[in-house]
Amino acid sequence: MDDLATTRAGRPRGPGRPPKSTGPATRDLLLDAALELFARQGFAATTVRQIAARVGVRDSAIYGHFPSKQAIYDALFAEAGPASFEALRVDVDALVRAGPRRAVPELVERVMAGWSAPRARRFSSVLLRDGSGDAGLGGLAAAIETARERLQEPFARWQRAGLVRTDMDPRQMVWELFAPLQVPRLLHLHADATPDDLAAAQRLVDLHVRFFLSAILSEGNS
Repeated sequence: MDDLATTRAGRPRGPGRPPKSTGPATRDLLLDAALELFARQGFAATTVRQIAARVGVRDSAIYGHFPSKQAIYDALFAEAGPASFEALRVDVDALVRAGPRRAVPELVERVMAGWSAPRARRFSSVLLRDGSGDAGLGGLAAAIETARERLQEPFARWQRAGLVRTDMDPRQMVWELFAPLQVPRLLHLHADATPDDLAAAQRLVDLHVRFFLSAILSEGNS
């Protein structure tokens, strides 16, 4: 069987696109290298060539994983940006069936698990400076509004079922649930977070979820 480090003719493999068997690992290496460069010098100042050099591959090798620098940033943004319908893998019908008491804490747990990952903690400072990449902070604001629009459905359906208050806009409920989570994220979920930081963040999150539920549940469901 051919060695992965050589061609079929026995010649050493030159720099370029890595073998397919290393695809997933190479993708992670590219994301980590890009994140380090974005954090140090910003999105605009970072080039595909610099990212490739940091991983030790040719520029062309990157395009087997990402079509552009923005696509690399998009992958990081999807992992560690604002809570989104896609990132949370939302099943609206399942959330509605579960009810707000169970579904809200589960949604928040998914958000915080993603934000607590090491790469997401490193990305938080980049996010504040570079927003969504090429679109900057305007793109970040647009992503937040898209999330509010898409995540409002379970709240609207809970309203129709009489489970939550009907005098609040469902989009505003989404905002009131997720916006305060940025406080424990910024205070405690940074690149150098310790176990104590993670525990402190969780305490703040738990307090927030309890308060949020007490504020939105309708009489008889609180």
